[in-house]
Amino acid sequence: MTILFTIFGTLLVVVGLQDLFHTLFHPAARGDISDWMALRIWRIFRRIPRALGFAGPIAFVAIVLFWGLSIVMGFALLYYPHLPREFTFAEGLNPANYASAWGALQISLASLITVSSGVYAKDQWLGLLMAIEAVLGFGLLTASISWILSIYPVVEHRRSVAQQATLLHFSEVNGIRSLDEISDSDLQSVLLAFATQLISHRNELTQFPITYFFYEEDQETALAGILPYLADISHQSVARGGAAAIAATTLGGAIDALLKVIARSFLNPELKNPQEILSAYAEDQKRAPVRSPRTPQRAAA
Repeated sequence: MTILFTIFGTLLVVVGLQDLFHTLFHPAARGDISDWMALRIWRIFRRIPRALGFAGPIAFVAIVLFWGLSIVMGFALLYYPHLPREFTFAEGLNPANYASAWGALQISLASLITVSSGVYAKDQWLGLLMAIEAVLGFGLLTASISWILSIYPVVEHRRSVAQQATLLHFSEVNGIRSLDEISDSDLQSVLLAFATQLISHRNELTQFPITYFFYEEDQETALAGILPYLADISHQSVARGGAAAIAATTLGGAIDALLKVIARSFLNPELKNPQEILSAYAEDQKRAPVRSPRTPQRAAA
């Protein structure tokens, strides 16, 4: 039984640490369990539109709790077969009260948060395990704080891009200035600026996929709704030729690259047509697609 508890406890700790590592420290990989949890939570909250803004924060808390529980329960399984005979107890503690799974969980949790429980290991290797768990607990705390501090700049960047595009759309819709009326060099600057920001957002989304589930209540800061407009002006501006056409092609490529990440990670990997992905993205985020006023609504190409 000791061997079985040791194997299962070690596996549980490794699973949690592997998911944490791939989620936070390995840009080329993804945390399979944490991604699955976040997506399930998002789909549950999509059925309650008024509460959709809570999906991202709750997904974050759930993932951190999963990491913490996997470590606590894994180490508890490692300690359990050795309780109480291989531990010493402070005066006033009854060793018999710790000869259970609950006692092992208490010791494991105290080790994780570096709080003295009055229970100490007799053998050096058990003491080393408790010390390792304490280090992992400190690492989990600092990693979680760093993660949440990294998430909100990504969300803010996405909102900024969306609001800039919304203001540009407002200018065209209200006849203030149409993109057809500005010079090629000015149009090139506008399109390249959006392309640069979308490329950055694609990379940020790849690194922090949980940001997809942070929903914006404000319609003007929703990238899912305004992205079809950027796709439209990219398509329309190619006909201008010259530098503007190059910038438009760059913007179109940036949009396509972002859409591929969104389809593969959050929607349906089988979606290939950009127009279909744009529609699915807007629908998944509960947004109405915004199109260019210079072109009638285009059917999916």
